[in-house]
Amino acid sequence: MGNNTVKLIINADDFGLTAGVTYGILFAHQYGIVSSTTVMVNMPFAKESLKEAKKHPNLGIGLHLVFDAGRPIFSSQSSLTSHSGYFLKKEGLMQSAKRKDIKNEVEAQLDLAHKWYGNVTHIDSHHHLHHHFPLLLDVVLETAKNYNMPVRLLPDTKIAYKIASPDYFCGGFYGEENVSINNLKDILTRLKPGITEMMCHPGFIDSGLYKISSYNRMRMKEVAVLTNNKMKEYMQKQSIELIHYGGVADGR
Repeated sequence: MGNNTVKLIINADDFGLTAGVTYGILFAHQYGIVSSTTVMVNMPFAKESLKEAKKHPNLGIGLHLVFDAGRPIFSSQSSLTSHSGYFLKKEGLMQSAKRKDIKNEVEAQLDLAHKWYGNVTHIDSHHHLHHHFPLLLDVVLETAKNYNMPVRLLPDTKIAYKIASPDYFCGGFYGEENVSINNLKDILTRLKPGITEMMCHPGFIDSGLYKISSYNRMRMKEVAVLTNNKMKEYMQKQSIELIHYGGVADGR
């Protein structure tokens, strides 16, 4: 980065998963330190979520690519789906998926996010699937290059050409043992100069969440920690600049 500035993106995954998750993320942005989120456009509440997001112009909105939950956007019958029209499970998907169908679906989800919201800041994927599925990673990187968009890249990800991405990634704010004020302070203390993305999963609980996600009660705890006044004060003391993916410089 060429200087000692510490910049942090706090990205909330799963925007649009349910109404409760969406409003929990928006609350954690408005009253806390969440600066970015990524939307699952194939979820029933996604369109309404992006409508609500327009009321919060400082919140960066990226695409949370989904290839392992619900139905695809482009086609309900392809190498990505079962006979019922839902995405195949992980191993079955990897064995069946054809590059053309992957490309069509990635572009369909991205185009829908642009249609419903406008400026999409970056791309990541549900359950980091693009890091576990080489063919999907290849398509994601090609799409990001064509659209001149940053991508979430996990540590040690090998890529053939430069793609805009944060310098560091932190996935340590997750789960019963790690969602706490003390752990978050520790994460903030250890940030290095440059840009770090910290992933999180805040949300309010609703009946739909219990049906589709085992990570439910902890989302409420994440909201509580991320909106704690001590966090904003601590970030100011540490001179941490809070940004979203719109502030990620080209090149990695």
